[in-house]
Amino acid sequence: MKDFERLLNNVNKFDLNDVFYTLWNDNKVQRYIIKLNTAGEKTSQLYNLGVDSLGKSLGEYSNNTIQMKLNGDGNKRVDHITLIDSGGFYESFVVSPNKKGFKIESNPIMDDGTNLLDRFPDVEGLTKENEEVLLAFVKEDFNKEIEKRLFE
Repeated sequence: MKDFERLLNNVNKFDLNDVFYTLWNDNKVQRYIIKLNTAGEKTSQLYNLGVDSLGKSLGEYSNNTIQMKLNGDGNKRVDHITLIDSGGFYESFVVSPNKKGFKIESNPIMDDGTNLLDRFPDVEGLTKENEEVLLAFVKEDFNKEIEKRLFE
C-alpha cells in the first residue's frame, strides 16, 4: 500500500512543464536543437534548407556573392543563403530553457556591425517540422523522465 501511496503522491505533484524543462536543459538536447536550427542535420534550417523559423526562404545570393564564395576559401554553398560565412554566427547560438519551452538566441552582429536579425528577424527558432523532429528525438528521454518522477 505504501508504494501506491507514493505513486499517488508523485502523481499529485507531477508537473509536465518541469519534465520538459529538464529535457531542454540537457546538453545533448541543446546541441541537437542548435543543429536543427543551424547545420549538422539533414533538416537543418539555415544551412541545408535556407529557411527561417517560419519556413520562409532566406533568399538567393547575388551573382557577385556567388563568385566571391566560389573563388574564396570559405563555404562554397551557393544554392541559397546560409548565413555561414566564418561560422561565428552559427557558433554563437545558445538554447535558453524556461518553464514554457525554450528560446534560441545568437549574437547576430557581424564584424562590420551588420545585425543579421535586421534582415532575417526569424532565424532564431525551429520550424514546425523541426519541432516535430525534436519531439521524436526526446521521446525516449521524455518517457524515462516521467517514469523516474512517478515511480521514484
